[in-house]
Amino acid sequence: MRIQALGILVALSTSAFSVDSHATVSDETQASLLALQRDDQRIADTGWRIASRNTDVCPKIWAAIGVSLHHVSQYEPTYRAAAQAAFGLDDSYPSILAVAKDAPASASGLQPNDRLRAVNGVDLAGNSHRQKSAASYEAVSAAMAALEALPEKSAAVLSIERGDQRLEVSVIPQNVCRSRVELAPGNAINANANGLVAQISGRLVNWVQSDDELALVIAHEMAHNLLDHPKRLNEKSALSGLATSLGLSGRAQRQMELDADRMGIIMAARAGYNYKIAPDFWARLNSNAPLAAFLATTHPATRARRENAQRVVDALNAKNLNR
Repeated sequence: MRIQALGILVALSTSAFSVDSHATVSDETQASLLALQRDDQRIADTGWRIASRNTDVCPKIWAAIGVSLHHVSQYEPTYRAAAQAAFGLDDSYPSILAVAKDAPASASGLQPNDRLRAVNGVDLAGNSHRQKSAASYEAVSAAMAALEALPEKSAAVLSIERGDQRLEVSVIPQNVCRSRVELAPGNAINANANGLVAQISGRLVNWVQSDDELALVIAHEMAHNLLDHPKRLNEKSALSGLATSLGLSGRAQRQMELDADRMGIIMAARAGYNYKIAPDFWARLNSNAPLAAFLATTHPATRARRENAQRVVDALNAKNLNR
């Protein structure tokens, strides 16, 4: 059974892991991919900062090294030549897309565009899945799973290629909040969580006005994963029956959105972001014209969302004043 995604928009289209199949390979196409990589870096830095500074309050943790990966097979076929030219991708192995600031991977000297061949001697080519006719995320998912299975505080050896060099890099994973964070290219102002991954659309990254606003979005989606909201919502829908599932799921999801707002604001504050902007930010996002009609069925009303966020901000302000 598919786990229902939660977020600013519920459903994520298949374009999240692909690009326009009618695009023409050109310098401009490569430049657009490199721009997306810069957004990936911003997402990685912000997500790691939140995940690593909230470990003591997160209900779920795991060991991570702080990298995002990609593989040529995740791109639409007509876009793969541009991806290979821009990033040096090959058909067999995943490559590092971004290395989060202050993460173990950064401390160990790993770099974007390093090709990841093996983890503790286990060759990743067998898990990388040869290119398919349609874009597929399987190769990245398998490689990320290998990294996410590493134990905390135990050195892992990553075999990489950097240009013509073969290198063995030792990295020690660090316990952080359990949620992968990724950029999802797309034309919608969109973010969601599926229980494991928090995805933020490229358009939303460009829509937010600061890293503080981006941190609120990322922390909100991470909170959905940490609180098991996608799983719980899916179970409610399955148990309620076809006739009433939408109504029950809608009510449950609106409450989950408020809960994720609360936890997300706290997580962003603990990571050092400006949490005081949360009431105005969530009200502005809730009132965004392209989203308003859809959000009305799945998210709290703007007033309720603003008031909920303000209560959290007031509590945090009082706590800081009383220190």
